[in-house]
Amino acid sequence: MLTLLALTTILNNGPCLDSIKSVPQGLFGTDPTSAIVKIDKLVSTSSMMDGEIIGYVYMRQDGTTWLGQRKQEYMSAAGSQALNAVFASTHMPNATVTQFPPVRLYGVRTNYAEIFQVNVPSSALDPLHVRLDPCIAWPAGATLPNPLP
Repeated sequence: MLTLLALTTILNNGPCLDSIKSVPQGLFGTDPTSAIVKIDKLVSTSSMMDGEIIGYVYMRQDGTTWLGQRKQEYMSAAGSQALNAVFASTHMPNATVTQFPPVRLYGVRTNYAEIFQVNVPSSALDPLHVRLDPCIAWPAGATLPNPLP
């Protein structure tokens, strides 16, 4: 049986290596309900970018979903445009930001938010030319670390 430390190490070094956050890190909070328990890859189904990962959908312990970009060295201009189209269609009703702000301006980090809360209904995936592929998840029934990494 894996120890919790080994399990955490595996999940933080798995198939979502280029995601901004990892399982079971906290996302906008330190209590266990803010822990990321699942990450899905957002994959383009558009003919020109078919199969390209354009972002990640994070699910917290509390059931909320959040959309994030890939690490900048893995983002393409076309991927950014496709991800912004998804964000524009799935952002929360009270959101004031509807596209991803730049992470860097003239080589200087902007410190703008990189992950935003979204609602991604399965009926929206085909019209947006994307699909969700499972990436990694915290095992059901396993206790989350306290404090969160």
